[in-house]
Amino acid sequence: MTQETDGLEPAFRVPRARRRRWPWIGLALVVVAAAVTTGIRLAGGGDGCGHGVPKAGPAHECIGVTDGSTVFEPSLAPVMAKIRAENARVAAAGRPWVSVAYVEPITTDPQDEATKYGIREELEGAYLAQRQLNDAQLGGRGDTPQVKLLVANIGTRSEQWKPLTDRLIAMTTDGSRLVAVAGFGQSRGGTLDAVRALRAAKVPMMGATVTADNLASATQVGFFRTSAPNSAQASAAVNYLRQKQRATPGYQVLVIRDRNQDDIYNTSLYDDFVQAAGKASLKLVDGDLEYVSGVDGISNAFSSVADRVCDKKPAAVYFAGRGVNLRAFITAMSAPDRRCPVTVLTGDDAIGVYPDSATSQSVRDRFTASWKASGVTALYTALGHPELPARLYPAARDPFPGFVQLYHDEFGAGPDNFQDGQAMLAHDALWTLGVAIRDAAGDGTATVNAGSTLNALVSAGSVAGLSGPIELGSDGNPRNKPMALVRLEPSGTYTFIGVVRP
Repeated sequence: MTQETDGLEPAFRVPRARRRRWPWIGLALVVVAAAVTTGIRLAGGGDGCGHGVPKAGPAHECIGVTDGSTVFEPSLAPVMAKIRAENARVAAAGRPWVSVAYVEPITTDPQDEATKYGIREELEGAYLAQRQLNDAQLGGRGDTPQVKLLVANIGTRSEQWKPLTDRLIAMTTDGSRLVAVAGFGQSRGGTLDAVRALRAAKVPMMGATVTADNLASATQVGFFRTSAPNSAQASAAVNYLRQKQRATPGYQVLVIRDRNQDDIYNTSLYDDFVQAAGKASLKLVDGDLEYVSGVDGISNAFSSVADRVCDKKPAAVYFAGRGVNLRAFITAMSAPDRRCPVTVLTGDDAIGVYPDSATSQSVRDRFTASWKASGVTALYTALGHPELPARLYPAARDPFPGFVQLYHDEFGAGPDNFQDGQAMLAHDALWTLGVAIRDAAGDGTATVNAGSTLNALVSAGSVAGLSGPIELGSDGNPRNKPMALVRLEPSGTYTFIGVVRP
């Protein structure tokens, strides 16, 4: 058992992967040409979206499930081509196979390039898990049944959950051999509705980056996840801040919260932090500072919040909100009459703090300068980071180097692409489902369906994930999942600080 200092676990050091991680650094590919040469179809063109993907909702989004033939979003063309090719190989091999659908809000706000970047990373990670599951030499977990990876669009803010879940449920019995669903994007009201519908239909689910607590249930089986939920993140943050408070007399902690009740990520993050703080006797400054996301006037709201932060002069702030709103707070703190030094600690959505590619270079540069002037140091509990696996596994059992090599072989890039952990988390979600599918198959002759996969998940043992060991509890959450404490740099890099646990 290692001793902890300031809430962090000391461990041997590995070289830090440093890179300028801005979401606008995408693949240098002509994706339309890629679509033409591979035969895949860009959704939204003409009157339809592609086979099995109808338009739905007031925005006429392409909502449905594809084997990679429909791209949904042009930036996804390269990875969708690889998914389509692997699915075609599985179909042609004549061996037993099942399918898993990876769900994301793919047709998101056209200006939200950061979300698109994250979705691409997730699909890359899921595809690499598919490759490892289908090739025994790559993964070591057998190769029967083979796994088809399907991609499903749930629509902007997960609002088209109903037509999508109806389709997914039908695919468990219509010959599509769907045995599970993974992914789910962000913790929104529509995400919760989708989880409830699939749970009622006995379709097992594995969340990748969704962390709101009320998605999981100790009494209703069906939803699992490989990432630490908000309750675990809040507990780890409290442990870290409590160590600081014990070591530094007068160390004050203030809470800033989002009152948008439709965003279940923000609401559960706040509730979990306050509850954990009470249990750990973490002293908080009286009077939370509040704002409401998703409505007009948020810049003015953060101007007022920033004034009050500088008046109260806390050593640290716990920010129960999303990264895009953290960006607004940092901007407000950069006003010349503020600029009071403060450490902000928040949850995993902090990666949204960086502006996206729809933002002009001059505006991005101004934000970088504002952040440097603001006095804000931003830390967050990261669900995955490239330096985390080496801190958690002996070198001989570390799964990350093999993943890095496969990523390089398939996409021509290396570990610097994993700074925000998105690809790692998506890999872990599909990989954990794959291990359960193999357990359900036994010696390879047993029929695998949604029911047998669900039972295998309920009785699953520990799985070596890229984000750390995964041992699913009775509520579907990973037990005592380690996280990385990471500092977000104004330059766009993610600096690993240490390991934290709930």
